Amino acid sequence: MQQSLHQHPCTNKCSNFKEEQCNTCLISESDFLAGDTVVFIDALKPDHLMTVHKVQGNGVLLNGNRNFALGHLVRHARVAELNAKRRMTAVELAVGEVS
Repeated sequence: MQQSLHQHPCTNKCSNFKEEQCNTCLISESDFLAGDTVVFIDALKPDHLMTVHKVQGNGVLLNGNRNFALGHLVRHARVAELNAKRRMTAVELAVGEVS
């Protein structure tokens, strides 16, 4: 949903905001699209794969709208993780890239 300039949260707050979203904007464009497979970044969170249902503000609705996560707490799953059907540790990912 595109906001008009007078509704944009950065109006009169971000010095780089002119007539369109800037690179240092308070509201960032999401890197996620519906259907993307993601995992939590934090190792203390569940390690299962999740599917983005909908992008909403600075977060994503996951797994058919059953869960919500802020965008900075998840990342796209890597190919090795898709094959393993879970988030892998940094060591596991590094070994997978070498072999």
